[in-house]
Amino acid sequence: MMRLGITIPLDGFHNQHFAELVRHAERAGYGDAWSYETFAGDAITPVAAAATVSERMRLGTAIVPVFTRPAALIALSAASLQRLSGGRFILGLGISTPTIVEQWMGVPYKMPITRLKETVDAIRRCFTGEKVTVAGKTVQINGFRLGGPSDPPPPIYIGAQGALMLRTAGEIGDGAIVNYITPETFGPLREHILEGARAVGRPTGDIDIACRIMVAIDAEEDAVREQLRRELTAYVTVPQYNKFFREIGYESVARAALDAWISGDRKKAMTTIPDHMVESIYVLGSPAKIARRLRAYERAGITAAALQFTSYAKDPEEKRKRILAAIDALAGEWPASA
Repeated sequence: MMRLGITIPLDGFHNQHFAELVRHAERAGYGDAWSYETFAGDAITPVAAAATVSERMRLGTAIVPVFTRPAALIALSAASLQRLSGGRFILGLGISTPTIVEQWMGVPYKMPITRLKETVDAIRRCFTGEKVTVAGKTVQINGFRLGGPSDPPPPIYIGAQGALMLRTAGEIGDGAIVNYITPETFGPLREHILEGARAVGRPTGDIDIACRIMVAIDAEEDAVREQLRRELTAYVTVPQYNKFFREIGYESVARAALDAWISGDRKKAMTTIPDHMVESIYVLGSPAKIARRLRAYERAGITAAALQFTSYAKDPEEKRKRILAAIDALAGEWPASA
């Protein structure tokens, strides 16, 4: 059965409300909590906070960019989170995008696949507790040693979109993390992961594939759909994501949206995104409807769902109330809909 997990943090759940969210989800039976990294916050801090208020949940980053921190620092953070969580941590890594890496962080975005592979190899060597020296094309370490071996070492999952990155996840990752996929289009994408694993002689039967999924819970579906259309437009018009959406069957939509965006017509870009695309990529509606849609992800090969529960209620207290109720309602629907 696909594991249900939550995304941390969620809008409105800060300070004491963050602890309330994590504890509430764990009591309801959610098995994972996955952080993410955007302009709103980093991926490490929420996991550290969740480790102190949870007992059983797996805690993962989805994802930490390999360009914005040296490999030794990522290893230090991962080892600390593994100790803090009592061995429940998953290190999710990815290559991010040139916009985030070069424009926001001021770091050159060069040889991303090489950087990813060298970083993963260096981190695993660091986890042994032995002295590590690396003279790679993109990663250099001279005599770094963790205070002791990480026991057990955190598994490393690879965030991936597109054929090359998915195959790379299968080759070097202990698991994979995907985003913005649909159940209908995931079959060929999953095969890329399995191809990568088979290419290096790794078993394919138990590859854990986590998927970040936005779940919009408000009852006003028409208004929710427009909000989601706006958010999807912001991703479709980013070149790297635009290429991915073309790969999964939205060629004409992705091209039209990007053309309109580049020409400066933001409104036209948004109106090019059809309802069926919004409802394929996001999940919305009643708890029963949401559960049915999540079963489609499960049948497609997703083994862990990182659900980003979203409410557009303006009042923070009302937002928190709706989200906690939705967490409970979906937990109730999930076993019943198996």
